[in-house]
Amino acid sequence: MTPIFRRFVAFALVALGFAMPAGATTTSVDYTDQWWVATESGWGVNITQQQEILFVTLFVYGPDRSPRWYVGPATAPVTPQPAGATAFSGLLYSTTGPAFSTPFFDPATVVPTAEGAITLTFSSPTQGVLSYTVGTTTVTKTITRQPIRNVSLTGRYQGGMVVTASNCTNAGDNGATYAMGTLTVAHGVSQVTMTTAFVTPAGLSATCTYVGAFVGQGRLASLTGGTWSCVSGTTTFINGTFTLTGIDAQANGFHGTFAGADQFCTYNGRFGGTRDVVGN
Repeated sequence: MTPIFRRFVAFALVALGFAMPAGATTTSVDYTDQWWVATESGWGVNITQQQEILFVTLFVYGPDRSPRWYVGPATAPVTPQPAGATAFSGLLYSTTGPAFSTPFFDPATVVPTAEGAITLTFSSPTQGVLSYTVGTTTVTKTITRQPIRNVSLTGRYQGGMVVTASNCTNAGDNGATYAMGTLTVAHGVSQVTMTTAFVTPAGLSATCTYVGAFVGQGRLASLTGGTWSCVSGTTTFINGTFTLTGIDAQANGFHGTFAGADQFCTYNGRFGGTRDVVGN
């Protein structure tokens, strides 16, 4: 498969220096997950996100130690957003309704009661601050995604790196491109190896290999301490480091946020792929 590049220095010029420019797209983090405080197992927060709206449920306990359920059905982005964070806020309700043993559930008998407000302020895709008010009581907790089962990235995909190059030693290499091809991922116990095979516009076969330590973070994951290199024939023309954060793996593929550098440039953007119909 021939990848689409905005620019790719021909391999014949590798000896003079090669930089792979890049470009990022702006997309919202999906905060859908089970969230908790790791040292306070027994209560939690469920978040379901659709576009920019969060549907939030809290399962907690009242002063009498009985189970309580609160819901923020329309928790929306605040304006203006706090610096360096993403915040959502909305009304918090309790509800009463038919007993679970009722043969036929009648939604007309559900009664919502406004209890206060809820605010979620995320400093990263995997950590945030929950603050909510019930009556005159305000609760504030630092929450993280709850690990239940790590995803597996193993498989064959069509995709690769979509990044923006900056601070390049050759200013002409700054910019956006798509370095994509057949992407093969091997997911070990604690390490992930990703290899993208592609053909340059000059008709030369090349591969880029990325190796990083896997860290599960709820339904998301990260690759940390990563190293990457690109080879054509017997010549290595890229050596660098990277991290891949906010990895979201689904049945049809995965994607994450890429940050890295090599001997030529700094790179920021996206990395991922659509699961191939061949080899899966």
